Amino acid sequence: MAENIDIKYINKDFSEFKNTLTEFAKTYFPSTYANFTPSSPGTMFLEMSAYVGDVLSFYLDNQIQENFIQYTRQQNNIYSLAYMLGYTPKVTGVATVDVDIYQQIPAILSGTNYTPDYNYTVQLLENTQINSSLNQNTSFLIQDPVDFSFSSSQDPTTVTIYQTTGDNVDYFLLKKTRKAISAEIKTTTFSFGSVEKYPTVEIEDSNIIKILDITDSDGNTWYEVPYLAQEMVYDTIKNTNVNNPNFSVNQSDVPFLLQLKKIPRRFVTRFTTPTTLQLQFGAGTNTSNIDEEITPNPDNIGLGLPYKRSLLTTAFSPSNFLYTDTYGIAPNNTTLTVRYLIGGGITSNVASGILNVITNKNNIKLNNGLDATLA
Repeated sequence: MAENIDIKYINKDFSEFKNTLTEFAKTYFPSTYANFTPSSPGTMFLEMSAYVGDVLSFYLDNQIQENFIQYTRQQNNIYSLAYMLGYTPKVTGVATVDVDIYQQIPAILSGTNYTPDYNYTVQLLENTQINSSLNQNTSFLIQDPVDFSFSSSQDPTTVTIYQTTGDNVDYFLLKKTRKAISAEIKTTTFSFGSVEKYPTVEIEDSNIIKILDITDSDGNTWYEVPYLAQEMVYDTIKNTNVNNPNFSVNQSDVPFLLQLKKIPRRFVTRFTTPTTLQLQFGAGTNTSNIDEEITPNPDNIGLGLPYKRSLLTTAFSPSNFLYTDTYGIAPNNTTLTVRYLIGGGITSNVASGILNVITNKNNIKLNNGLDATLA
């Protein structure tokens, strides 16, 4: 056999492979085999080899094509490539609307003028659901809380006179505006036994918008993060003297404060199909030695506070308070209650002015010590 063999690497289909193999046999094995009729055994083996080459060529081209998001055809690859590029896919589109919320409150006489009695203002908790008295299947969600006792340039409360008796004002009307989205809250549960690293569960449903919240059977809250290595999140707390005496003097201008919170209980989500949302938790298995919930302050180490360990002889790096190697803890021997939102699409659109019913009345909170009839 010749040392320099001419091999072609550009063949792609069955006929090209067969012709090349036939020419190869005629060139380099002229005295070994010469019967290339369609019914000969040699032709059968050549065609089988060409068949294998054609199939391998097809799968090779297909695998290369699936590596580029603009050319991929398999749905699961589209989702994987999107996450790899830092994009979170959306499987549904929600309808949004500005909702005007009104409350009628009594008037009180302050000197010679009538003013609203803000003791009777109500609060609507976050995730208040509203729908239409004409179409109960249409559900919208007000994600932000509503507090009629508070007004600012960012969250104004419009006050108008609602009812009078002669020159006396009986009631005022308060109005606030909030964004609402076409969504419905659904609940599912997942039970976990013995601890394992990176446990995953899946929610199967149509038009999944996002995870609303997760709590376990012990009352702990689990937080969604972009990636499991992120262990710090911002949490809101009321601006009160107990929470922060330095800022509570500006409570009227700043009703809430942001606090940096360290969360060992965390999870990430990703869509694998349009109807499947996967939840993955961390790898931490030593739940008896989890991270602190609130980030410790390195300046306070070793101050000798009551009931605290003295660490005056220990050296600390400030970075040690910001990182962990467990990627969060894994749930074990507990049941997680998951609330998630579904909805959206063209069918979620509604006509103007028909959203007029608060579905979950328990989200309406009144102040204590009021006249029950008047309230």
